[in-house]
Order: sequence, then C-alpha cells, then structure tokens
Amino acid sequence: MADEDISWLGHCIKLARGLSGEQLAARLAAGGGPVPVRATTGPQAEELVDRLDAERGDTDSIAVRYGDHAGLGFAVAYGHWPSVLGPAYHDGTSRDGVHVFEFYYEKQNPKAPPPVFAYFHDDHYVCGFDMYMHTWSREITGPGADLVRADVFAAKIPEERKRDTAHRASLAVLEQRFELALPRDLILGASLPTALVRGQQPR
Repeated sequence: MADEDISWLGHCIKLARGLSGEQLAARLAAGGGPVPVRATTGPQAEELVDRLDAERGDTDSIAVRYGDHAGLGFAVAYGHWPSVLGPAYHDGTSRDGVHVFEFYYEKQNPKAPPPVFAYFHDDHYVCGFDMYMHTWSREITGPGADLVRADVFAAKIPEERKRDTAHRASLAVLEQRFELALPRDLILGASLPTALVRGQQPR
C-alpha cells in the first residue's frame, strides 16, 4: 500500500470488502452516477481533471481510478476530493454489510493535518485514528477502537517522533489487522478503469 503522496494534494484511497472496484466507484459518485472515461494512469487522471475544469471554468471535478486486488475493491481519487470524499466520508458507501477502509491525507491543507484512517461497516463508523498520532490526538475513536488499540500501542506509534516512520508503522498495523493489500505499482503506474464521480455535468 502507498505510504506517500499519490497526487500533489496528497492521497485519498478507499478499499472495500464486499464491493468490486466498479461498484465502489458508483457509490462514491454524485446523484448522476459515475461517468466512465478512458483508462488512465495516475498522472493521466490528474491531467484529465485539470483539462475538464479549465474547459468548464470550474474547480470541482473528481475522478477515481478503480479496480480489484486480493479480494478488495479499491478507488483512488484525483482532482478536488478534499472535504468531499473525506476524511470520514461514508454517505452510504458501506451500506448492506460492506466493509470500507479509508486512507486520507490532505497535503495542501495549511494546517498540515496528519494522514487519517477510518473504517466503516454497514453504514456505521467503526474506528479510526490519525496516523501521526504523536502530533495530534493520541486517541483511537469509534465504538470498535479495541479492534486496533492494542496493536497500535504495541507498535509504539503514539511515541514515534518521526512522521514517516509513524505513517509506515500505522500502515503495517492496519494491513495485518484487516488483511489489506494494495501494491504501490498498481496505484501509481498501472492503467486502470477511470470514472468521473463529481463535477462532470456541464453548467
């Protein structure tokens, strides 16, 4: 799984157990549904969103590249996803018994918040925490906090002073605890199905 920025904005990654990548993209879409476009790499998805916004005079387009890996559907967001798809966005994404895992880092926020993990199941928030725990809250929130609390503290993440090390340690805990897997080369380099999920309608 990626532990670095996916785009200049940071990263917004959703993983779902119980949905295909295509179904996850559809649940992330606005009321009009997803608008499929040609398959893209990460840089191509960013270029697509920038071009559409320039043509329309808007700055609200969001695209997702999506797919399936190791029993998980996944979607990686590009464009203007901050404050729209996260942090802690769910809005029915995990309904009908689906498990959704969210990894979110808004790099361009002037407050420089840490990366965030959130877990939803059956349209309810289960647990989550800031993945640089020593810099912000040390609390794991949600009714299912005990699912990860012991592992997080055993990994000494709350005491870790190095941001990159804390991020990697958090990812390792979550990958093992929830059996999550998403190779970096798949996220960064592969040409994947792509759809516009917000801002696609002309004005």
